[in-house]
Amino acid sequence: MKRWGALPLALLLLAWGIGRASGYDPVADVDVGQLDLGPSAGHLLGTDPLGRDVGMRLLLGVSAFFEPAVIASALALALALPFGALSGMSRGLLPLLVSQLWTALASIPRLVLVLLACAAYGSDATVLGAAAGVSSVPALSQAIATRIGQLRARDYILATRAHGVSRSRTLLYHLLWLGCRGLIGRQLLETFAFVLVLETSLSYLGGFGVAEPRPSWGNMLAFAVSRGSENRWALLAPALATWGLLISLIAASSAWKERGDG
Repeated sequence: MKRWGALPLALLLLAWGIGRASGYDPVADVDVGQLDLGPSAGHLLGTDPLGRDVGMRLLLGVSAFFEPAVIASALALALALPFGALSGMSRGLLPLLVSQLWTALASIPRLVLVLLACAAYGSDATVLGAAAGVSSVPALSQAIATRIGQLRARDYILATRAHGVSRSRTLLYHLLWLGCRGLIGRQLLETFAFVLVLETSLSYLGGFGVAEPRPSWGNMLAFAVSRGSENRWALLAPALATWGLLISLIAASSAWKERGDG
């Protein structure tokens, strides 16, 4: 099962690429002669009450959370790796200070941190991704530090040092790559799941998140509910996509966890 851990991300990347390459314009490309109709040859998932293609909007809506999730994952890795490695390899006061720093940051609910950032700087993909990434750092950094702390006393790690392997190679290859890559992969899958739920919820509720006419699975749901769409796929498509992707990310993360970090 572990080898399928990246499958949801690969499918997301594919859907994002198709949506970006399609050239579909969510404002201009409407079919005024087919308002709120069911699936047809021209519109595989039908149209919404404004005559917009539900299937194409579903694909374009991937960008709303995929791009912030990529930003969040990259930022979380960039911050958590050095702090986690430093804390895991050190002894004495430094690991305690780093741990206290992350504990203080983690005491702020992640949703509150994101909402404060969006209120102050707007709710575009960069702000949403940066806020989600910073909120993910404490858990990832602590997990890396704990894992390295457990591994550094293992016999094979001590043997590498005895055979003259440099400290940097031991850290980068044996501890981080071999020892922590599974842990990091699980954390990234969970970050994608968090951003998916966060962005979809914010766009559904309005005020933050993606606003019409730019598509998001959240505002597609809100629009279908508020307009009482007669095309059931205008509501079912984003709902099932959100549910299915969330379950896939959680299942992939759990499967990776069950197989360990190797």
